[in-house]
Amino acid sequence: MYNFQQQNSKQTLREGLDEFYSINTQFKALVEKNSPNAHIFKEHDYTHVLFGLGTSIEEESILDTYVIWGMKFNWGKIINFYKDPEYKEVIGDIVQKHGGYWGIFKIYMSLMPIKLRVFLRCMKMKKKWNYHDISDEMLSAKLCDLREEYNIELLPLKYIPINRFNSKSL
Repeated sequence: MYNFQQQNSKQTLREGLDEFYSINTQFKALVEKNSPNAHIFKEHDYTHVLFGLGTSIEEESILDTYVIWGMKFNWGKIINFYKDPEYKEVIGDIVQKHGGYWGIFKIYMSLMPIKLRVFLRCMKMKKKWNYHDISDEMLSAKLCDLREEYNIELLPLKYIPINRFNSKSL
C-alpha cells in the first residue's frame, strides 16, 4: 500500500500525485505532452490519488463510479478527451488488453457489488469534488484534510480484486 492509499495520509495532494507518478511513470509522460487534453489526463490522475486507487482495470472501473457519483465534471471536456487521437490510442490499448469492449463490460459487471458500495460512499460525501478545478490551495492541502472536508472514506484495497482480470498478451 502506498502513502496516498492510506485514509489518513498526511501527504498533500501534490505529494500524492508525485508518488502516483513515481509508480506510473508512463502517465507522467502523458500529462507532460503538449496536447490540448493533457490536463484532463492529469485531472483524472488527481482522482486516483484522492480516492486512493491504483491503475489496475478493477481500480479504474471503481474510479469511474467515484467520478460519476462523487464529482462535478463537464461531459463535453471528457468526450473531447476520448476523441483525442493520442489518448484514444492509450484507451484502445487498455481495451484490447482486456478482451475488447465485451471484456471490459464483463469486468465492470462483475464489480457491481463493489461499485454499489462506492456509490453508497459517494452519497455520504458532503460535497462533490470538482474534477476540472484543482487550485494551488487544494494541491497544498493534506489528503487526510481533503478527505475529511468531502467526507471521502476510501474503499479498503482488500475489497478490490486487483489483477483478477489479467490482461491478455498482445
